[in-house]
Amino acid sequence: MSTEKDSMLRVRLTQRQSNELDAIIDELQAQMPEASVTTSSIARYALEKYVSDHIAKRDGTKIFIEISTADATEEDIKNLYGLLSKLFDETKENYSPMVNYMVGEILEPVMMKMASLMKPKKPEVKAGE
Repeated sequence: MSTEKDSMLRVRLTQRQSNELDAIIDELQAQMPEASVTTSSIARYALEKYVSDHIAKRDGTKIFIEISTADATEEDIKNLYGLLSKLFDETKENYSPMVNYMVGEILEPVMMKMASLMKPKKPEVKAGE
């Protein structure tokens, strides 16, 4: 159920962003049918998270790492995964559980990227078939 406030929040979104927002809302609503998930509720959550993250960056209580993979090849990602996996194993053996946890947090998004690379690709359908 879209409200006027929800529509106003979507004005500056691209079509792709709007479609993704719809998918997020549908996913959250399916997970929590008792909740009312709207653009406004997600916007409130995003604002709260943005402010919390800003405070954490300023205070140094969290480390934020954002790395573009736009120009990375599948081989680059596989190599990065291999290096981080070795680092993770080394921290498990030689460092505190906290260091191992932090390296695991860094490794997690690379593992997600690896999982998406390992999914079987759909065969391309040629025109006229």
